[in-house]
Order: sequence, then C-alpha cells, then structure tokens
Amino acid sequence: MATKSLPQAPPPPTYIFREHKSSVNSVHLFDNDQYLASSDGDGWVIIWSMRTKRPLLKWKAHKDNCLKVTTVKNNQLISQGRDNMIHIWQLPSLQDASLNEVPELISSIVYNGLGFCKFSYDDSEESMLLCFPSIEEIALFDIYDLTYQRYLARNIGQIDSGSVRLGSCMAVELFRTSDTLFVLAGYESGTVALWEINKTSKLVWHQQVHTEPGIVAVKIRPDNKIFASGGYDGRIRIFSVKSMKPLAILSYHRNTTYGLDFSRNGNWLIGSSQDNRISLWSIF
Repeated sequence: MATKSLPQAPPPPTYIFREHKSSVNSVHLFDNDQYLASSDGDGWVIIWSMRTKRPLLKWKAHKDNCLKVTTVKNNQLISQGRDNMIHIWQLPSLQDASLNEVPELISSIVYNGLGFCKFSYDDSEESMLLCFPSIEEIALFDIYDLTYQRYLARNIGQIDSGSVRLGSCMAVELFRTSDTLFVLAGYESGTVALWEINKTSKLVWHQQVHTEPGIVAVKIRPDNKIFASGGYDGRIRIFSVKSMKPLAILSYHRNTTYGLDFSRNGNWLIGSSQDNRISLWSIF
C-alpha cells in the first residue's frame, strides 16, 4: 500500500542579520537591492551591504522608537519616530561610508506619534507627497508636499455621520489613479476606508472587514503574483495573489514580525521582528 508523502518543509533562512539591540520595526531594500535599511525600537537606523551582509552606516535617528525607514530619489532617506518627528536625511556615498558617520539632516516634520500609524508616500514627476497622522488628532491624517515643503491637505478623516465610528487611524496607503489622489486608511475599529483627496476630501467607501487582531505587516511582491504577511506568532506566511491560497509558512522568528520587503526581482524576502533580528529568505 503506497504511503502518502508529506509536503516538504520550507527551507530555513538564508541569512540572519544581528546588529540591532531592540525590536526591528522596518526593513527596506534599495538601490537595486544592493543595500538594506532597517530601524528599531531604540531609534537606531542601520544601512547594510547586501553583498557582505555587514553594516555600512549606523546612527541614532530618533530619541524614541523608529517606526519606519524608506529611501527616495536623490539618495535621501525618510525616517519616522515615535518622538513625533519625521526626518529626511541625505545619505553619503555608501561605497566608502564610515560606520559611525551620521547622514546630514535636511528637514523635519512634526506629526502625532501617539499611535503606531506609519507614513505612506507617493512619488510623481511633479512632487513627492507624504501621508501621516495629523498632529491635532490621531484619528485624522495629513498630506505633506515634501518637494515644496507645504501641506497639501490637513485633518482628513472627519465623518459627519454619528453612526460611523472609526477610532484611531492605524495604517494609511497613499496612491493615485490618473489625476486623482486617494488614501486607503485602516482604523482600530477594524474598518477600512477610502478617501478621495481634493479641496473637500470625501469618504468614498468604508467597510468593517476585521474583527480580530493578529496581522502586523503585509507586502506584495513586485510581480503581483504572491504576497507575504507577518503577525503576532512571528511566522511569515506566503499567499498566491490570484487564488489567495497559502503557499508556505516561514518559521524562524520567536516574536511578532513587524517588517517585510521583497527584492525587485522577487527572489529575496526580508523579515524583521521583535526578537531583534532580520531574516533573509530565498523564495520561488
């Protein structure tokens, strides 16, 4: 009688980055995947070489928890801290950088860091826009034009209807369709809402889609074929975008997975966790 073969277990991580001394909140591959930026709960930012797997730059970017880092054009890096500050840094040449060299701080934006909502950005030919929690109320959000150093819209998210209670804004995603700007926002109530941004920003759609906590990070691979999710159990789950079926469970981290990123060619997946470590996975 033939025995049914068990599915092959996913391989272990290709590499583990160990330099952070606190929870690693954010990871971001950049410059054609030559470098990795990461940030942690003590406010430190590290730039790694993906060739040598060693730190190239390390500096304390914030007095408090650094929630997110990402790089943008002109070799600049944006960092967001729970010290109520979003900083824009000018990175030096990374080919001959010194580990303790501190990048030049170009500008800063004050925002409301009471919650855990991470900024989102949209980079067009005309300008670069940032979306982040309003300094006046964590249930609302602002849009700031980084190119022209001015607010495009403030205190977005107010609803006149008393029947809709959104709560604090937990996540935002800024995007465009043709000439229209939108923000997709997630709230502590479990509601997801779509806002159209114009002179009188309006609520286009909303629906309560979550009833239980558990998912902290999601990331879609650049080819839009698979996506990864990370949650409280530390595991990274891979799903098919087309069928939404689970494809693999990557088990290494012992605590919550906070950050995820794919390489441009989709062959690497980076995960970061509350266990102070960053995992590198080779995927299909």
